[in-house]
This record gives sequence, C-alpha cells and structure tokens, in this order.
Amino acid sequence: MISSGSLLRRATGVIATAGILALTTVSGALAQQQVVIKGGQMGGAFNRWTSAWSVYLEKAIPGVKFSSESSTGSAENMRAVGSGSADFGLVFASDLFEGYRGEGAFKKPITGARALTYVFASVDHFVVPADSPIKKLEDAKGKRVSLGGPGSGSATMIALLMKQIGIWEGVTAVYLGGNSPQALSNGKIDAYNWSPGLGNAMIRNTASMMKIRFINLDDPAHRSGFYKKYPYFGKMIIPGGLYAGVGEDTPTFGTGSVLIASKSVTDDLVYKFLKAIYSEEGRTQLSGAVGPASIKEMTKERALDFITVPLHPGAERFWKEQGRTIPANLAAR
Repeated sequence: MISSGSLLRRATGVIATAGILALTTVSGALAQQQVVIKGGQMGGAFNRWTSAWSVYLEKAIPGVKFSSESSTGSAENMRAVGSGSADFGLVFASDLFEGYRGEGAFKKPITGARALTYVFASVDHFVVPADSPIKKLEDAKGKRVSLGGPGSGSATMIALLMKQIGIWEGVTAVYLGGNSPQALSNGKIDAYNWSPGLGNAMIRNTASMMKIRFINLDDPAHRSGFYKKYPYFGKMIIPGGLYAGVGEDTPTFGTGSVLIASKSVTDDLVYKFLKAIYSEEGRTQLSGAVGPASIKEMTKERALDFITVPLHPGAERFWKEQGRTIPANLAAR
C-alpha cells in the first residue's frame, strides 16, 4: 500500500517538475527576440510585403519573432522606425528624403532611420470610371476624390501634385483607403488615388467590378515643374493590358519604396534580414505573396535606387559583399 505521505511527495514532485517546465517555456519565449516590421493599409502593397517577410524571416532567422504591423502608411513608418518604436518598415523615397531632413510634413529631422534597400516602384494610379468626365487631372477640381488612406504616402504624393498645378483648394478630398473601390463603384466618389506597385490587387479588383481608366499624371507633373521641385519623383508607365479593360499605356508618376531600419537594430540582424530576402528561397517565397512582377523589381542591381540617406552598417556590409560600390553620401554612419 502506498502511504498518503508518499502520494503527497509524488504529487509535490509532479507539480514542481511542471513548474520548472513552465518556467523554462516562459523563459525561452521571453528570450526570443521580438522584431516589428511596419507595413501599411490593410490590403495595400506595403502590408503584403511586410506580412510575407515576417512569415518567411521567422523560419529563416531562428530565435527571432517577426511581426508585421499595419499603419496609416509611409509617413507613420518613417516616424516609428526613426524613433525606434518599430525595427523595420517600408517608406516612400519621398518620405525618406524629407523625413531625414525635417522637411515637408516632418517638423524635425528623423535621423534615427537607416536605409537597407530599394524594394519596388510606387506607381501613382488615379482611377476613374471609364465614362467619367474627368479627362485630365485638372478636371478633378470640384470633384470628390479619395486620395488614399489618412496620412498615407499615396495621399501625400497626389496632394503635392495637386498643389503644384493649383487645383488643391478646389478638390473635395476624402481618405477612404481600401474602401475606395466600393465607393467609386457606388458613385460616392468621382475618383480615387492609390500608389502601389504595378498590378496591385485592389486596382485589379476595381477593374473586375467596373470599367475604369487611368488619368495621365506625367503630363501635369512635367508641365508644372513638379519633377524639378521634387527630385525623388519621376515618370512611370502603367502598361496597357495590366488591368482588365485598360488597353493603353498610361503615363503617370511615382517614386521608389525603400526598406529602412532603426539605427538601434543590430548590424547582424540587418545583415541576416537582407541575406534572407535576397536568397533564391526568399525570393521564391515572396513571389507567391506579392506577385512575380513586383519581385522582379527588387534586384541587387537596383538596390541603391531612390536612397538618399545613410545605409545601416549591416546593409553596407551586405552590399559590399555583393560587389556594390557605396557612394560617399550613402556610407553608413
């Protein structure tokens, strides 16, 4: 017969063992490094990239827990990464340029952000119904237009162009973000603006829902001196056939999207991040999430395009290993 004392000792031993295991598990979880990557609006291009990265990197870099966080967009990401409240983020080259220097919407220089690599082109799509009376951007005066999400890079970009050509005060601006296609379909807005990579899913869905066309934004940008005033923007083309029912090329403007990191992130982690996402396996994994057209833009040859701030030391190490010459103005510091 087992005495009650023996039972008590065994029970106590089991509880103690369970407690040790629980503490070990908690300790292991606490030891895992937590890393935040700031994306953008739900359903937007930024969020697809950062979500795909967070899933892949967790497998590629053991001991690090990556999480993708949505945001209002590029400007928020610049501030979050610059302050160190986020580790990595995607930003437009325009916000990177102005944020680092304390210009435009940024009241103080954000010098805590460092560049890693150019990722993809952010191409401005100004979407109208196919039968819309809006034939050129100037026709948007007096119309209700969704510029993008509140505080987003998309909204910032088109607002700058509208101000440059003198129609800003006459446009009824709203900020519907991912709800813009439904609002356009229902006639609640006359147009919407979105600045993703080419072949964006939201715009493809709009084209499947209704007949659309795009407005030529390169012409007013060129005529107004916009490109001279804002050198981080340039002419781009929305190819005909990329979206259902839109057969002709549409000239527009855009900028680059750049991956940045807080200067407080370790050199080793930044190096491993870049090595993973540029590996063949990493590119294959990302292609399924963001599309083959987008992943083709993220190349080692274009890595330093649109970058106007110093590289992170971990990024500089990686690009030097890839045989890239680092311009003096981009040298890590």
